Amino acid sequence: MGGPKKPTLSQAEKKQTKTQQKPSEKKESAPQKYTGSITLPEERDVINYIRSMKYATPYLISEKYGIRLSVAKSLLNSLASKGLIVPVVGDNRLRIFAPAQATVESVKASEVTKPSESAEAKPKSKRKK
Repeated sequence: MGGPKKPTLSQAEKKQTKTQQKPSEKKESAPQKYTGSITLPEERDVINYIRSMKYATPYLISEKYGIRLSVAKSLLNSLASKGLIVPVVGDNRLRIFAPAQATVESVKASEVTKPSESAEAKPKSKRKK
């Protein structure tokens, strides 16, 4: 039924001159596509970082080294499988790791304190009515 009106001669000329100039500009300013790649931090750097802390989570590793959480999880799992770190607490969603030597020391410390605590504990005496 209707449709757009016909442009005037001057409007048609302006449109033609703009279209002739733009294609050369568009080809030059086309955005370049970059392929994504993940650069993992070196394991010894991560191990040194974890040894300086009491515990490590995937979030702490991802924030420190600027990697994704999934990459940090897999990195911590690979270190745990090598025995360099030990999983302390965790489930499917969150895992907390500790340096291997720190966990051994904490277990030894808790074993040393347990016998002394039991020696100090006094048996309860029953009251007579």
